[in-house]
Amino acid sequence: MKNEEKRVKDIMSHIGEYDMVDGDAPLCDALAKLKANWEKITAGEKGSFHKTMFVTDASGTIVGKLSFFDIVKGLVPEPAKEVKHSRRFYSILSSRTMEVADEVAEMQRRFTWLHSTFLDLVKQETKKKVRDIMSPIHPLLKEEDSLNKAIFVMFKENIRQPLVSRGDEIIGVVSLMDIFPELLEIAGDECFL
Repeated sequence: MKNEEKRVKDIMSHIGEYDMVDGDAPLCDALAKLKANWEKITAGEKGSFHKTMFVTDASGTIVGKLSFFDIVKGLVPEPAKEVKHSRRFYSILSSRTMEVADEVAEMQRRFTWLHSTFLDLVKQETKKKVRDIMSPIHPLLKEEDSLNKAIFVMFKENIRQPLVSRGDEIIGVVSLMDIFPELLEIAGDECFL
């Protein structure tokens, strides 16, 4: 297949290779599955072990994904994620101190978590449900799409692992780890002689 233009279906990881977790499950359930995969990956075991899992609803439909990045991002408490004003707004606070005292107090409240320990933060945030920190998903690729479209979607939409569909069914995932070997194979003719 080296001389043929490969399609997304030729390089994708099949959805069945990924662990699934219910959105209403405690985050600790997902962490247990990811920990097992992490241990297999770091031990160098052979097989398909992923650092991402998919989140399902009560009917088993995939509604989100949960990656290491989502978990670490989930450690940031919700009030700290709120953006109410632009950076420029906060740069002029000193000229209006009396007028913005309430806003400054609110900012301090939102970021008090920065002064807690990482241990405290993890203990607090692992009480969340999976759905509270998952990233929503939307199938953006079809199995017959080109690899060029896959990389365009990844970077244009800022989605690291776009899902692949066949009709209404999600059948796979494309990641950089799927694309990079193809790049090496093609570049090999010129780069690795």
